[in-house]
Amino acid sequence: MARTGISFEDVRNAAESLLGRGLNPTIQRVREVLGTGSNTTISEHLKDWQQQLAEAPKIVLPPTVPEAVALALDAFWKIAVQHAEAVFDQQRTVAAQTVAAAEQARNAAITEQRQLESEIQQLRRQLEATQTAARELADRLLIEQERRMAAETTIQAAEQRVQAAAENIAQIRVETRARVGQLETALHHAQTELEQQAAETKRLLETERQRAEANEARLTEILEYSRAEWLAERQLFASDRNDWKNREVDLQARLENQTREQIATREALLVANERQQSLSVELQQMRGGLREHETRYLETLRVAEHLRGELKAAVEARQHLEQQTNPIQAAQPSRKAASKPK
Repeated sequence: MARTGISFEDVRNAAESLLGRGLNPTIQRVREVLGTGSNTTISEHLKDWQQQLAEAPKIVLPPTVPEAVALALDAFWKIAVQHAEAVFDQQRTVAAQTVAAAEQARNAAITEQRQLESEIQQLRRQLEATQTAARELADRLLIEQERRMAAETTIQAAEQRVQAAAENIAQIRVETRARVGQLETALHHAQTELEQQAAETKRLLETERQRAEANEARLTEILEYSRAEWLAERQLFASDRNDWKNREVDLQARLENQTREQIATREALLVANERQQSLSVELQQMRGGLREHETRYLETLRVAEHLRGELKAAVEARQHLEQQTNPIQAAQPSRKAASKPK
């Protein structure tokens, strides 16, 4: 069914516009002119348009052309249109089958291994190249037919052009069959490579599975060893924790004793400070008294020195006085010394 939104008239007008410009109205060109539409819808409308042209051809010839020539050109036109339709249907069927085979191979390759996507893309590009070549061949056929219609003036020229068209169609069929054979060979090679790569992938997966099992066993062994070490560390930690608890209790007791000793020492220090302050006061008082006694002692010494000087002066005055009052007593010792016998 044709998709709504693109009518037969739109496709017909686009095809006639392309013919007016000397271009073959292919599906891709009609879609470029319309700017939208699916290939299936455009293909169905083009097929209907070509059928209408085949059923009611409209060839405008000069009035001087004989009726036999006009009938021959009419027959040639119908044959050419039938050949074009046959080639077009055949190419579209072959292309659709090729596309279906390529898509089926692509889906199988994606399901088995996504790494083969590049090769499937290459096959798709080859398929698109084949479709493009088929469309170009159809374009060439239509252009050749148009040239024959415009250039034919006699029945002999028309027969020669029909013969040339038949030869071209045969050549197109041969080329198309060769291309289809090449595509089938490429698809067969691709399928073979896919099977080989799938086997290689399966082998790699088996190797990875065995490696994973070995790693899992090794990891289990490591976990068991780690668990045993963890239990030993846990027991050692519990023992150390008990020791630390005992040490903490002992240190707490020592700390309390030191705290009590510090309190007692602080109290004794306070008493000593108070005693020191009291002694300092007494010392200051004693120093004050000592300074007072020293002052009195110095005063006494000065008085004593003064009295000593006065006493010394008095003694000297007394001696002087004695020498003056009793001069004979000074000479008596000499007399007594002279009267002693020898």
